[in-house]
Amino acid sequence: MLNSLKKSTYPLFESLSVVNGEILNKDYHIKRFEAAYTVLYHHLPTYNLLEKIDIPFQFQSGRVKLRISYGKNGKDYAFRKYQKKEVKRLKIVRDNGIDYALKWEDRSHLDALFKKREHSDDILILKNGKITDTSYANIVFFDGYHWVTPATFLLNGTCRARLLDLGQIKEENILLKDLSSFKGFQLINALLDFDPNTMLPMANISL
Repeated sequence: MLNSLKKSTYPLFESLSVVNGEILNKDYHIKRFEAAYTVLYHHLPTYNLLEKIDIPFQFQSGRVKLRISYGKNGKDYAFRKYQKKEVKRLKIVRDNGIDYALKWEDRSHLDALFKKREHSDDILILKNGKITDTSYANIVFFDGYHWVTPATFLLNGTCRARLLDLGQIKEENILLKDLSSFKGFQLINALLDFDPNTMLPMANISL
């Protein structure tokens, strides 16, 4: 975990998937980095997100997580072997004030909501009556014909953006009452890629 001094130096971060030494979906991460940097500092980045990042030998096989923390004048990065979290059950948590449009290192608001998960593995955040995200991933629902993701996301994930561009999912406003019309769901992010043949039952989402 980053200390407070490092968080102030590098307030934002990107999590990227590296498979057998190759960084995946670079363009989407670079695009989000440039957009977030511009929002925070009011000008284009002064450096490249992925420049001068060397993958150590021990991280050149299998799936690896690359975390790049960054700020106005530079970045810091680290690799670690990826271990998938087993998330099967979600608890709906209401919060109309949550704002996570940028990928902040400070996740204290999300962490506080996560503590309300009770016996579930993660939370599903309801904001102003609309479904958003879990604490660490976007969500997609299957209606029997299409995969649908909330238009009212908290963070526009890189996997989400790519799947929308490819036409593999579509976005809609999803109210709490709409959940009963779906067959199942799955979570997606940079390290959890979409699998149209896999879904968890809607019964795994509780109020």
